[in-house]
Amino acid sequence: MLGAGVGLMRFLIALGLALALTGCAIAPRNVPDNALAASKAVIPGIPFARVWGDEAPAHLVAEIEKHMPSVKRLASAARIVHGRPHVYILALSGGGSNGAFGAGLLTGWSESGKRPRFDLVTGVSAGAIIAPFAFLGPAYDPVLEQIWTQYETSELIVAQILPGILGGPALADTTPLAHLIDKYVTRGFLRAIAAEYARGRMLLIGTTNLDAERPVYWNMGEIAASRHPQKLELFRKIILASAAIPGAFPPVEIEVETDGKRVQEMHVDGGTTRDVFVAPARLRLSALDRLYPSPPKRHIYIIMNSKMTPEFEPVKPTAISIGARAVATLIKSHDGGDLYRIRQQALASGADFRLSFIPPDFDKKATQAFDPVYQRALFERGRKLGRRGGGWHRDLPDPTAGLRAR
Repeated sequence: MLGAGVGLMRFLIALGLALALTGCAIAPRNVPDNALAASKAVIPGIPFARVWGDEAPAHLVAEIEKHMPSVKRLASAARIVHGRPHVYILALSGGGSNGAFGAGLLTGWSESGKRPRFDLVTGVSAGAIIAPFAFLGPAYDPVLEQIWTQYETSELIVAQILPGILGGPALADTTPLAHLIDKYVTRGFLRAIAAEYARGRMLLIGTTNLDAERPVYWNMGEIAASRHPQKLELFRKIILASAAIPGAFPPVEIEVETDGKRVQEMHVDGGTTRDVFVAPARLRLSALDRLYPSPPKRHIYIIMNSKMTPEFEPVKPTAISIGARAVATLIKSHDGGDLYRIRQQALASGADFRLSFIPPDFDKKATQAFDPVYQRALFERGRKLGRRGGGWHRDLPDPTAGLRAR
């Protein structure tokens, strides 16, 4: 959930400084032997469960056609307008408790009657918690409202400062968050995801393989449709991993196979490498055109669960305040780079690009990491925007806009 509030940033930095001063023996992990072995790792029994987010293999389309049973149905999933397929893509960013904005915007958009059915939905961190429900459509809007307006910090995470300082994997326990994911992500839910995947629609969730320092995009429809005996556990793990802030929340270990050996990968918040994505960074969207009867027109909608323009705020001259402000600024800059990359992908393929983010004038403040009062206000602000059509921008935000005389 990178992109969380400054209060949470202060918490992380203060405890991180304490952790940095402490040493403790850690039990060894069973990991790939080297980077090459890590690059070849697969989920046993699900050959196309995922791809690296920082590469586009030369034969990617051939691999897609080989491994994905839904590919032959892509044309039927797309809307045909004047003989041309139109493909709708939704990408949801991280943002911690600010995920309430995206949930509200989708809900209001449904109420406007103008929300399209998306052929591809992607999510990272907070967006990973929203994405599966957004993928299944407006019928799940009430679930999004519950998740993003009714839970406070103590119902999602439990501080475990001493174990973290003494060498544990995290400074908080996310067992309550895992239980929340379990509550909504059931076997019936997976069947619904698999049914949409069979119709040619795709759901991708981003995590970061911390051992490899690389983004991973998980094909959640392929997992849901598989016969893997632990597919429900894996589906849930991926969502939890995508939201696992490194150091603050426990990483999620996922068993894979490489060079004939079973090993464990360490996965954390997808926002560590990519806070929002549409496709692997090196992939030209037009490379996928051959999967359709004719080159499609793509419509890309990005929901950033954060403010995207600079915010002036005097910083207290203390190490924690300076560090928290610096991390928040770094994340905002990181998000800008992700958006630039996506917009370039859109321009290269002739796709429409539309962006929505938390309005600069939203001035409510959270009193805790996950504050239901704050999140309700943000949800309703997003809902209001959604009812009006989404507040979409066709270009990247201008960082100087707020400095101009009105």
